[in-house]
Amino acid sequence: MAQQRGAQVLVRALEAHGVEYIFGLPGHGNMNILDAIYDSNQISFKLVRHEQAAAHIADGYARISGEVGVCCSSVGPGAANMIMGIATAYFTSSPILAISGGIITKQAGRGQLQETSRAETPTDQGYMQALQPFTKKVWDIQQPVRTGEIVRKAFAIAQADRPGPVAIEYPWDLQAEYVDEVEIQVPEKYAYGRGVRADKTALQKAADCLCQADCPVIVAGNGATIGEAGPEVVELAELIGAPVATSFVAKGIIPEDHPLSIGMVGWLGHPVAHEMIREHADIVFAIGYRFSDEATSWWTEGRPYVKENRFIQLDIQQQELAKNYPVEVGLLGDAKASLRELIDLIRDRGGRPGYEKSTQWISDVTRAFHLDLPDAEKTPMESMVIADRLRALLPRDSILSIDTGTHAHYFSAFYPIFGPRRFLNPGGWTPMGWGPAAILGAKLAAPDKVCVSISGDGGFLMVCQEIVTAVEWNVPVIWLVFNDQALRAIRDGQKEAYEGRVIGTEFTQPTDFAAMARSMGAIGIRVTHVDELSGAIDQAISCNRPCVIDLQVDQEAIYPPVAGIWYEPARSPDARMPRGSSRQWT
Repeated sequence: MAQQRGAQVLVRALEAHGVEYIFGLPGHGNMNILDAIYDSNQISFKLVRHEQAAAHIADGYARISGEVGVCCSSVGPGAANMIMGIATAYFTSSPILAISGGIITKQAGRGQLQETSRAETPTDQGYMQALQPFTKKVWDIQQPVRTGEIVRKAFAIAQADRPGPVAIEYPWDLQAEYVDEVEIQVPEKYAYGRGVRADKTALQKAADCLCQADCPVIVAGNGATIGEAGPEVVELAELIGAPVATSFVAKGIIPEDHPLSIGMVGWLGHPVAHEMIREHADIVFAIGYRFSDEATSWWTEGRPYVKENRFIQLDIQQQELAKNYPVEVGLLGDAKASLRELIDLIRDRGGRPGYEKSTQWISDVTRAFHLDLPDAEKTPMESMVIADRLRALLPRDSILSIDTGTHAHYFSAFYPIFGPRRFLNPGGWTPMGWGPAAILGAKLAAPDKVCVSISGDGGFLMVCQEIVTAVEWNVPVIWLVFNDQALRAIRDGQKEAYEGRVIGTEFTQPTDFAAMARSMGAIGIRVTHVDELSGAIDQAISCNRPCVIDLQVDQEAIYPPVAGIWYEPARSPDARMPRGSSRQWT
């Protein structure tokens, strides 16, 4: 029987699972793996400039493709660099596989180069131990003959129930060890937890509650997106006449020009969504929605939820049910399958009268709210105006990758998205630099879509070296950089909290991102007036090359009138300052 190195078995297993791309950086700890990839006719190794970016790119690829994104690093520092990206994927339930090299097993505990473990055996020590809070499962391969089995388990767990990252550490010496060729077993489809319907009695109770409600409101979260339940959410909403709000991560699961869409709810939520839930809803049906602090405005009564709200909650994980709010009906199951059965039960009951009443409420509340945009001639680079104009300039099905920063305020509540998996963001982990890197993976997964990163200057500077990566790959992404020479979100928080005192949040050295882009082989465009935006976007789309648009935005730009709040800890017994409280819409 022919023999293969452990690294070759690993690559064969990845091929069998349909892997097309592996994002990473080489080092002595993964050279055997890269050499095995060299012989692959299926897998392309995509060289990045930093391992953190490799994990972010794998995450972006997974979000759009629905498949497992794979990243790979050497041992020690390279592996540690991936942790930020792995953690982000964990908090947004994104299925990625992080593969890293490991130290020589026979010398464990003796202080090898880049060794993280101080134990005599590396298992569950050092790097792998650090990954435990941010992964669904980690493996340290100690028997190369089991490589195919471990890869199969990794893919299964990454995609099961609530998806998430998994990790494999493969020691340097064992990658090179020869083993008898083994059969690679791949189930037809990993869908564990998918298709599992909630309890029939509970579904019947939920159907009764929704049919009898005066004003049911649906709030859809990332679980609905992951479960591909968008069509069912819309169908249910239309059947019972329920307005639909979404979390930040699930934005677009119902087209935001649908008459039942009321926008995003939470800290950066739309005033209409908050008012509908606060003033009119008697039943709130949460679908794959975790009721986190950012999704609820720090669980503050009236923003948007009130004591009078009754809750039905559907989730694929038991521990999420009634975790933060008591529920009248808890539904444990897959979103798509459970909604399908719930819809049938409601149809059998003749539906719910009152569609016209709900749509009239939505219409009344929507008409009562008017968004006043700043005068572009008086302040030519207002962020609100840029976001508003951008919607008309980009194709309807464009994919946006939103980074952490004040720019997110302008694209949360008031930038409409018309389909699921079209609005990517780093979720509850919120690292800066995620968006500009993740957009590369998104573009590889959807090469026919216009893919745009929206970031601040601070976040972009953390991963700007990946401009070279995009040029090298010939991936025509567009980076829009809101350049205000400040870490504005924190700077403005400092001003409010400390009587105008700021420290460490302003850049004294301006950065010309357009010039930076050109120096790396990309297109660079500088925009100093909002009227220049149209030409810049047209050029960025038509050039079919990586392009950076440097937006010289006003450092004191007007915040949009979002309805939510986010609290900072109290600094005195009588001072609990909500972040941005002076800017809130009421």
